[in-house]
Parts: sequence; C-alpha cells; structure tokens
Amino acid sequence: MKPLSETPLVSIVTPSYNTGRFIEETLRSVQEQDYPLVEHIVLDSGSTDQTPDILARFPSVRLIRPAAGGVTEKVNHGFSIAQGEIVAWLCADDYYLPGAIARAVAVLKSNPDAALVYCNDIFVDEDSIEIGRKRSKQANFRELLDEWNLVPQHTAFMRREALERVGPLDARFLLVSDWDLCLRISRQFPIVYVDDSWAAFRIRRGQLSDVHKYAAWRQAHKMTREHGAPFFSPLFRQYWHGKFSRAGLMLRRREFGVFNSKLRDFLAGLARR
Repeated sequence: MKPLSETPLVSIVTPSYNTGRFIEETLRSVQEQDYPLVEHIVLDSGSTDQTPDILARFPSVRLIRPAAGGVTEKVNHGFSIAQGEIVAWLCADDYYLPGAIARAVAVLKSNPDAALVYCNDIFVDEDSIEIGRKRSKQANFRELLDEWNLVPQHTAFMRREALERVGPLDARFLLVSDWDLCLRISRQFPIVYVDDSWAAFRIRRGQLSDVHKYAAWRQAHKMTREHGAPFFSPLFRQYWHGKFSRAGLMLRRREFGVFNSKLRDFLAGLARR
C-alpha cells in the first residue's frame, strides 16, 4: 500500500436517524479531537426528532440529507464520498474519547503494512455512564472467522486504499456487516490491535444488536460459511454449547418461567428476517 502522508486526512462516517438524544455527544467527540485534519460526514435519512436542530449547530459537519434509509447504504455512501486517506465509521449513539484519532493515525503510520487498527471496547448506558469494558486481542483472518468479531467497529480506523480494494459493506449482512468487512480486509492485509481505549459503545433499548440478536447469529453463521468456515465451525459449537448450557441450568434450578420466556424470545428472533 502507498505510504500515508505526513498528516493524513481522516474521514469519519456517521449514519443517522432519530438519535437526537445522543448525536450531540457523538458530534462533539469528533469536533473536540486534537487531530488537525478531520472530515466528519453525517448521513441522515430524514430524522423527525431533534436531530436536524442539533446538526444545524455543527456547521463543520458535511451533512448528507436526505440519505438512504439503510445503515449499510448510508455508510457505503459515506465511504464513497470520503476524502480521507483514513476512514472510520462511528454510529450516532457512540462517541470517541479524547485523543482517539491522533493515536489511531500514529499506529497506522508506524505500521505501514497494516490496513486497519483497533483497540478495546468500553460500554456505556443511555446516560453515558460506563457499565463495562472488554479487552480484545491481536487477531488474524482465521481467528476472526472461528471465534467472533474481535474488532469493535467503533474503534476501527482503516486505510481508504484497503477499503477500495476489498469493496463496501455487504447489505445482505446488515447485523454483521462490520465483521464481514474485517474478514475481507484481514484476508488480504495485516490488521493491528492496540491495548488502548478510544471509543465508547452505547447499550440502549431498541438498537439493532439488541432487537435482532438471534438473527445476528444466523447472519454470522451464513457469512462466516461464505468465508470458508465449516457448518459445524468453532463459532457454531461455541454458540449452541452456551445456549444449551444456560437452558440446562435454568431447568435444573426449576426456573421454568424464565426458560419459557427465553425460548419464546429465541423462537421469535429466529423468525425475524
């Protein structure tokens, strides 16, 4: 890949729809970074809450409105118009920590062969109160395929050149499109993990990862098989072993109400498309 310039432009892509309660924190987290060259692209698909009023207070944002309705479509359009040598995707309810962009750029510049850099996860609630942390690890293509997505999407920064080579997000895998992209990148290029924390992921009611958590596993299984994983992959065995273990524990404890509730939730999730 081509060497990065001395101070490469970084493009942040944010898909938006009715996240007015959170998006100001997202916008400020980008605006207040200490890195000098940042392009923030927000693609809003017709928000009807306070989002438009909040966006109007950030004239430096490159606003695309109206944008396509789907998350993958918005992000792909943002990537296609981004001017930066480095690109990232930050959802409108997540946010960066101070110094995140500068640290990510420094890692990519010190690892000229790396296409992507990522770090550990921080979880916050709807009031931005930290509720947990999860440490990731250095991963390669095979580990991403067999285990799970070890690259927290909101912490990842990618070279634009690598993204152009592997192609955009796959809309078939809405719930695991970031994982699929990381697999395609890691198949061709090194990716680098840093034991640091750059961004916060918000846990809230109604988000895709919560409402469609069972469908997400179905998509993950199909997607990883397309990348060469066997049907009974380590991912498959790990997922179902956990499900059966927890179900057995509920039955042994005679928690029949909880068991039936989880079973109904599970079956309803499998039925969703």
